[in-house]
Amino acid sequence: MGRTFLEGLPDRWESRKPYFEQARRTKSGVNYTWQDPMLVERGNGIEEIFIMGTLVPIGQRPDGEPEGFYNAIVETTELRLDERRLAMLNQMASLPDVTAATAWPLMLATLDTNAADVPLAMMYEADHIGDKTILRLRGQYGVPEGHPLLVEQADLSSNIGLSPECRRADRDILMIDFDHRFADMAWRGYGVRPKQIAILPLTEPSRINGYLIVGTNPYRPYEHTPGPFLNNLRRVSSSIVSTAEKAKEADTRQHKLQADLDWSENTVRHLVEHASVGMCNIDLNGRIIWANDHFFTLHGLPPSQKIERLALFDMYADEDRPIADQAWNDLAQGASHVNIELRLKRFYTTPLGDQESAHIQVLAFPYKEKGAVKSIMAATTDISRLKWASHFQARLAAEAREAKRQQEAFIDVVSHEMRNPLSAIVHCADEITKSVSEVKKSMPPTSTIPSELSTALQDNAKSAGVILECANHQKRIIDDVLTLSRLDSMLLSFRPSATKPLKLISSITRLFEAELKQKDISYDVTPDPSLADLHVEYLYLDISRVTQIFINLVTNAIKFVQGSENTPQKITISYGASLHSPRDFFPQDMYWASQGSKSADVTENSEWGNGEAVYLTFKVEDTGIGMSEDEINKVFERFRQATMRTHVKYGGSGLGLFISKELAEKQGGEIGVASTPGKGSTFGFYIKTKRAENPKPVSTSTTTSSNLRLGLGALKMPKADAGLSDTTTSNTAPQTLHVLLVEDNLINQQVLVRQLRKAGCLVDVANHGSEALTILDSGKLFDVVLMDLEMPVMDGLTAMQEIRARESDGRMKDRVPMIAVTANVRKEQIESARQAGADSVMQKPFKAIELVHMMKELIPQIKTPSSEPTTPGLIGPLSGMML
Repeated sequence: MGRTFLEGLPDRWESRKPYFEQARRTKSGVNYTWQDPMLVERGNGIEEIFIMGTLVPIGQRPDGEPEGFYNAIVETTELRLDERRLAMLNQMASLPDVTAATAWPLMLATLDTNAADVPLAMMYEADHIGDKTILRLRGQYGVPEGHPLLVEQADLSSNIGLSPECRRADRDILMIDFDHRFADMAWRGYGVRPKQIAILPLTEPSRINGYLIVGTNPYRPYEHTPGPFLNNLRRVSSSIVSTAEKAKEADTRQHKLQADLDWSENTVRHLVEHASVGMCNIDLNGRIIWANDHFFTLHGLPPSQKIERLALFDMYADEDRPIADQAWNDLAQGASHVNIELRLKRFYTTPLGDQESAHIQVLAFPYKEKGAVKSIMAATTDISRLKWASHFQARLAAEAREAKRQQEAFIDVVSHEMRNPLSAIVHCADEITKSVSEVKKSMPPTSTIPSELSTALQDNAKSAGVILECANHQKRIIDDVLTLSRLDSMLLSFRPSATKPLKLISSITRLFEAELKQKDISYDVTPDPSLADLHVEYLYLDISRVTQIFINLVTNAIKFVQGSENTPQKITISYGASLHSPRDFFPQDMYWASQGSKSADVTENSEWGNGEAVYLTFKVEDTGIGMSEDEINKVFERFRQATMRTHVKYGGSGLGLFISKELAEKQGGEIGVASTPGKGSTFGFYIKTKRAENPKPVSTSTTTSSNLRLGLGALKMPKADAGLSDTTTSNTAPQTLHVLLVEDNLINQQVLVRQLRKAGCLVDVANHGSEALTILDSGKLFDVVLMDLEMPVMDGLTAMQEIRARESDGRMKDRVPMIAVTANVRKEQIESARQAGADSVMQKPFKAIELVHMMKELIPQIKTPSSEPTTPGLIGPLSGMML
């Protein structure tokens, strides 16, 4: 405007002067582009612009200098801004190896390279916890420390910091005007506050991952709606954050490797490099295309080693090489996948310090293109510790089974060695008693026995009775101790069967009728109306274990009623049923035994059926001596009785009630007592049973008597005055019973032979199973074989098997009944005897009359001496017997 450039634009002369000098010197036009923006004032205020132009010299003075210059100017602001912003966005989009930890710092550093367009930045990650969203600050610049808007963490639903603006933005960009909250900021770029602040939600289709809050360029006019730059910035930032989130999640989804490969190459590469399993890709020539470091570590190789052809398989143990070769061939031929376990030549050090071949699990699958296999991909996992643990547990299980076998063997030896002598004691004492009776019967009616002889005979009979009582007491202690040992070693078994409670109780009480009558004790058995109300018919329960508890209580009641001076002496037995509250059946002041170590409720096993659970309740009330409160607290403890005088006066081991408590608890029940000193006691227990939907009942009478003898010892029954003589009358002459006794114990052999012959039997003897076979092979016929099981040369089980084999192949024409006579009466031993060919089992100790009656049951057509049998020791036809 009539002035020189220096006069008109003095602040720009120094930057423009070189172009004028060049045009003057060269006498030609000069094109120029100014890299730095210009700040010019326009209608909307000061704006940042970029220009480019041409400076052309015009005219020529005499001295050769141009008369002036023509300056043509073009504004390139939009182009230059786009280039600057696009360069920043491209740099951000190409950030390498973005992870959840590095994404935010790298984004912030990239934004700071274009501070003119982004003079302020705040980045928040959205952490979704349940129905809450927590904003966590991940980086910022331009906000001084201590500024009110600089919030490290805030709930999106709160009014803290910029949470309300983020909440209002939701999933769209929100533009807000500058206000007082943004005062005192340390603005980057031109150092001037912007007119607007932008809230950019960082989203993906399913969620919001965070928020980017940026200040806008103060020297560029913005509308209230965001332009392309903010939209592109939001898109690129969202993609980076989303990629980082996916990378973090990929570490926990290794089994979806193929899907992740399709989703993002960057994410998969990050996963492969940081995976906790070995991964590799192998071409069809056996060369590794790529593999992560963990793959080489698992195989004991340095990552730099190059494996040619199938040398990869040389790392596997020679024994497993065929497995690897077969898997490779299957994959090469198109198998969808293989999953194999292989041993390596590398060794693994176990936790015990031993060296074993390392084990890996390989999941391999073919990589196909257009249906053709191009390479093999595999993921390998070190399972050395798992394989060692599996083998270690197998060894522990084998040792446990061996320990159980040794425990059972020990129990068998104890049972056999303690019962065998008792058998001879019982036989001899019984023979003394019978002899005294026979002497009295053989005397003529008119003759008199000298007083000295009569006294001696009576003393002998009493002594024999004491011996029998001691033997029975000893047997009961043995049974209790053996039952206790099986409880402690968890070898006690339970076998449920469909049973009617009424028949079970009737069968048990019949066992006591004679003894109660002899001791002048009245008794009453009362079923509760609850049985009829609940329509209780057949229930699944273990007859033997219920009988064992019940008889323990009745036996104690008889013992303590007899020792009481109360009148009348009476025992009342009652029983009922309940579905939910079995304790309501008993007195309110009932003391319940404390629960021991809680074991599994056996009634929950499948063999008890799926019927409705029913609690059976039992009470035994007596008018005996009763107990004090201190005494009640002791009676269910192991080896404890109410007082020391209880043991001295009434005997016992202090185990019966403890065992009863354990048996009740294992069947889902409890046992307790209510008592008053001098007035009597009420013992009660309940067990859990199941309704039998399709019952197949067993005989409770046979099973009850069997279990009585197996678990509780002998009960004192009425004396059999008839001895072993046959008191039956018949029109035909009785046939003599021919018996083969196979017994290795000479004392038991001699005593039993003598008693059987007194009973009118013909008896042959064999010392072991081999002798018995020789006798039978000679053609001699026997009505029954009495077979001991534990014998030298050939045991009883083997001998019975040989006898049945001879019968099957015709070497023996007729089938001979066999009775196993043994002290080994565990459930497994009884089953073994049955499978070997035994028809019945007689437990030692026993009385000769009991054995005779068992033989009579097996051979009813043959007349044998009869007498009212006593209950102890008799085991009828094999049913429900277990120790």
